Amino acid sequence: RNLGTDRKEAQEFYNKYFNTFTGLAAYLDKVKAETERKGYTETMFGRRRYFTGFRSPLPYIRAQAERMAINAPIQGTQADIIKIAMRGIDDYIKRNGEGGKVRLLLQVHDELVFEVSDELVHEAAKNFKKIMEEVLAPSESRGVPIVVEAHAGDNWGEMEKIK
Repeated sequence: RNLGTDRKEAQEFYNKYFNTFTGLAAYLDKVKAETERKGYTETMFGRRRYFTGFRSPLPYIRAQAERMAINAPIQGTQADIIKIAMRGIDDYIKRNGEGGKVRLLLQVHDELVFEVSDELVHEAAKNFKKIMEEVLAPSESRGVPIVVEAHAGDNWGEMEKIK
């Protein structure tokens, strides 16, 4: 309905999508089957999330558990990665004596917001970008690069990309 199409056209799009990305369909099926068998999913770092809804007699509860289980390994791994990056950045700030001039203010999903003195903005952005992009070794990332952008401005509405 949101796309302005009928059910038949939406099903055709869905079928074409999964015929194009066959590995995705296999991955989704694997995650659902493993979660049903084990009762949980795991992030790349081994953190588990349990799902009791797979055993529900109610179809909509099972469907909800399947949707959440499909997202959990990817979103959970992303959450693990940002936490590891935050720890690395905190270590960097402590080692370089910039504690008073650089402060982490806020985490919003996969973004970190810092307050940085003007003279350190470019250096801090360069180093934080490197730390974040190197959380996983290339062999661990399974070919998926971690790409980080840095922006700076006097407020969130005036941010400009740092090159």
